[in-house]
Formats: sequence, C-alpha cells, structure tokens
Amino acid sequence: MQRYSLTKWISQSVACLLILALGGTVLAAEEVLPLTQSVAGPVAAQEAEKRSEQLNQADVDEHKAFVITGSRMQATAQRSVAAHATGHDFSIFDAQTVISRDDDDDGYYHRLKVTFDADVSGDEAWVYAKLYLSLEGGPWNHYFTTDDFPIAGETTEDDYEVVTRLLDGYPTGYYDVLIELYDADDELLVVNYGPYDDIDLSVLPMEDSFRDDYDDYGGGGAFGLGLVLIGLLGVVVRYAAWRKESETECV
Repeated sequence: MQRYSLTKWISQSVACLLILALGGTVLAAEEVLPLTQSVAGPVAAQEAEKRSEQLNQADVDEHKAFVITGSRMQATAQRSVAAHATGHDFSIFDAQTVISRDDDDDGYYHRLKVTFDADVSGDEAWVYAKLYLSLEGGPWNHYFTTDDFPIAGETTEDDYEVVTRLLDGYPTGYYDVLIELYDADDELLVVNYGPYDDIDLSVLPMEDSFRDDYDDYGGGGAFGLGLVLIGLLGVVVRYAAWRKESETECV
C-alpha cells in the first residue's frame, strides 16, 4: 500500500512539474512583433537638433516576426546583385554606424544611425535602399526602406543617413547591418553592402528600448523557471511527509 502511494504522489508531482514547465515555455515563446521608428534623408539636410524631435514624431513601423535562427549566407545569396540595363555602375564607397541611448547602462543600445555614400558612374541616378539587421549571424530581417533619392558620380555631398529607434521585439545581442541599394528606375537590386564589406556594419551591441528601460526584463523563460523551482520544492516537502508517515507506520 505504501509503494502504491509513493508511486502515485511521484506521478502527480512529475505531472505538475511538466505543466509548470510547459506553461513557462509558452510564455517564453510568445511572439512580439518588432517595432521601430525611423527618420531618413541626405546628411546635408539632417540637423542634429531636429533629428530627435523628428524621431519622436515618426510613425511606428511594425515588421514581420524577427527571425533569429537559420542560414544568413543562404539569405544573402538570394539577394545577389541583379543585372541592370541602365548603363550605370553603382557602388557604395563607405558606410558608418553610430549607436546611442543605453538607458540601463548595460552596454546595449537602442538607437542606430547608419550613414552611407552611394556612388554611380556617369550621370545622376535615382536610387533607394533597404536596410536589414541580423542577430549574431542569423538571417537578415528587414527594418527600413528609404524614399527615392538622387546620387551623382563619386561626390560625398550625397551621403544618406537613416536613424532608427528599436522599440520592441529586438533581443539583446550583437547585430550586423546589411544595405541593399536599388535602381529606382527599374527597381533592380544593384549593390549589396554589409559586414563583410565594412567592419562598421558588424557586431553592434543593441536591444530594443523596452529591454533597455525595464531592468527586470526576464521574459516567460525566467517566469517558467521560477514555477519549476517552486514545484521542485513541493516535491521535496511531499517526499519528506511520506517518509515521516512511513516511519510512523513501521513503529
């Protein structure tokens, strides 16, 4: 009879622990869609004093779920440079990044500025750019598309910049940036420029502003772990009670 009771309460305890663990996993896996705010334009027209105000007033962009796992090389290969019939040769001469705003002083920032100098051979051409983020070698995730803008020759006076605030859905970690440049006339991809081309686009310590502002951010995983620990404590207590009851019956 005692053996049956022991088996029964062990089974019940294990079942409870599984329920608690699964509950924590569900909470941890809850999908949060990435949210950003961005302002963009030629560097010459961007005034630092007005940029923060413009960013605060910018629309909030919602993106597809952030993909962390998978092959980044395969995704990059799919965005190979397309042939174009405009007679122009496009390139990106240089790119720079500046990260800022670390509200909780943990070394991870939630504001990103990307500046790049796109060049073209021959006459003026109109282009636009798509920007992507990759978390620690994972797939590229699109976060902003610029308006069409003109570039001419190899001048640096047409440098373009994009300032972005990561609001939510961007885990803490090290990010790389990819710039895709498109010919606005035929919408063909003409340049890929990323961390393998410029070290300034690699290993940027960032997180979204929600994580940056909330010191106790732990997500569902931490909550689930707490429930499991409580469950283990319950198992120990029940086992101690069973031992005491068994010893009493033996006496």
